[in-house]
Amino acid sequence: MAELALDPLTEVKVAGTAAQDFVDAYYPALNNPKSRASIAEFYIKPVPGSPLKADIVLNGTPSTDPTEVQNIFDKQVSKAHYEVHGFDCQTINANFNVGANETALAPDMDGKKMSVAVMISGTVKYGEEGDIRGFVDNIVLVPNWEAHSPKAPKGLKKWLVQSQNFRLVL
Repeated sequence: MAELALDPLTEVKVAGTAAQDFVDAYYPALNNPKSRASIAEFYIKPVPGSPLKADIVLNGTPSTDPTEVQNIFDKQVSKAHYEVHGFDCQTINANFNVGANETALAPDMDGKKMSVAVMISGTVKYGEEGDIRGFVDNIVLVPNWEAHSPKAPKGLKKWLVQSQNFRLVL
């Protein structure tokens, strides 16, 4: 039996929309001290017994806890201005099932089960007098299974960060 394949145009559209939505929400949240309180919501949540855990590296410092990342921004970064200059994205897996409940394991044709690599570049300035520095951020977005439930609360992010490698560049 042939496996159902996701239409390439759907794949491109869904990956592009996921990447755009992430970029449009994440970096403005980092720029706004009040919004930084929601940074952990952009990442998958650690669940005991689940193989899916966040893999976050910020300038060489690893973490698996999104709350730790949020605390870094709350305590160490009083003011920041991130400006995204560009991003690119690519589907990694069109049938990503890790962490999904058994009712969601069948292939889908709408792209809701993809994992997406997003490569972002831009500049950041920390503080009022800080130098403007370049940055690159490599993200893997995965489905937020909770948001795909028929009884999901409104406003949940459809995609969450499973992996992040952020680097300041010279």
